[in-house]
Amino acid sequence: MHITAEKIKEAAEALESTELKSFMFQEPTAGPLTRRRRSSRSTGRSRRSTRGTRRSTRGTRRSTRGTRRSTRRSTRRSTRGTRRSTRGTRRSTRRSTRGTRRSTRRSTRGTRRSTRRSRRSTRRSRRSRRSTRRSTRRSRRSTRRSRRSTRRSTRRSRRSTRRSRRSTRRSRRSTRRS
Repeated sequence: MHITAEKIKEAAEALESTELKSFMFQEPTAGPLTRRRRSSRSTGRSRRSTRGTRRSTRGTRRSTRGTRRSTRRSTRRSTRGTRRSTRGTRRSTRRSTRGTRRSTRRSTRGTRRSTRRSRRSTRRSRRSRRSTRRSTRRSRRSTRRSRRSTRRSTRRSRRSTRRSRRSTRRSRRSTRRS
């Protein structure tokens, strides 16, 4: 049995309800210890009053016991509930942390894959750009060459036409003279 503040309070209340308090705080010169017997009526009244006080103290004791039991039960239940709730929160936090870890792993994997794909696509696009540049350069060169060749051919044809004209003129002149 542990002495607690609640028990001390209950004991003090029980003392207040009984006649012990008045006896405790009597002066030492209150009179002789042996009391004279008074009339039977007064003694009967005092007995009845003491019985009533005893009954009331018993009732208070019982009520205090019941309140103690109920408080103990409620505290036990509350502690059990808190333990259960803490267990549940721990489990939920573990699950949530696992889920977040998995999701972060998946997301990192996805980002890695996407970066790899994007790198590959950029490499391919660079290659295709290079090839298109090369092809455009080649086509430009070929067009330049063809232009040059057409220019040359037109020049040659012009020269040949001029020469043929000159020769025809000369021949006409010679025939007129003759």
